Amino acid sequence: INAEYGGTQETTINSLTMEIDRLRLSKGVCEREFREYRAQVRSMLSRLREGKEDFDAAENELMQLTLLEPKDNLVKAVSGDSDSVLQVGEEEYRTIEDEFRAEVCKVPSYHTIRISIIEKPNPKKANQLLTSFNVRCNALRDPNLRTRLYYCGGKAGTLHRILREGFQAKDMVAGDYGIGLYFTQNPVRAMQYSEPGLLLMCEVGIGMAESVLKMDKSRNRPPVGYDSVLTGDRNVDHVGIYSHQRHNELQYLIFDSTQAIPLYLLCFNI
Repeated sequence: INAEYGGTQETTINSLTMEIDRLRLSKGVCEREFREYRAQVRSMLSRLREGKEDFDAAENELMQLTLLEPKDNLVKAVSGDSDSVLQVGEEEYRTIEDEFRAEVCKVPSYHTIRISIIEKPNPKKANQLLTSFNVRCNALRDPNLRTRLYYCGGKAGTLHRILREGFQAKDMVAGDYGIGLYFTQNPVRAMQYSEPGLLLMCEVGIGMAESVLKMDKSRNRPPVGYDSVLTGDRNVDHVGIYSHQRHNELQYLIFDSTQAIPLYLLCFNI
């Protein structure tokens, strides 16, 4: 009887745990929908103020802002493999959250920012990406120079695709210091380039980094004898919810998509 009761109790606990995870993911999806809707509305208002759009067109666009997918499909897209979502109380979750908030809370107005979901790549895919990453890093001039950085860029769909599949050549952006992938140690700085409420934490092979101050938008490879570039401050080329904050942290620029792998996708309230 005790064994039967124990089994039933364990089944109930597992079911409740799964339901809590499902509700937490649904909450994250709703938050994401709201962020996307708010970003579209703000973009529309900006265009109206600048006289780039008339009120009738803006009204029509506003009426068309709807969900593109059923909510259940969005939850599945967010959750992916059940092993890819960290549990709130576990040590790995707390470590990532503490590291994130240690930097974010340096900005007084951001003290209320809290992480709601932390996703990891599917374990099988993560191993494949790590293998390619190790091969690339072993070819660097200093294979041991690897560090965790935040990715400076990406819409919601792009960030989730990178988490699932890794970085690709199409993710390269033409920035002030060259065409490649930009990363920073400061999450607040990365927020200025990323989808509101989402940040991608990555492992990046820096190797030998050359410091450059001169902007060169055509640069597509590191200087001879180096593996990456440490850039000066880069202009934010869009108006986002964090763009009023100025953060002059330097950024790392790499030119090979296999020189970085996604570790965690952080979903947070704004």
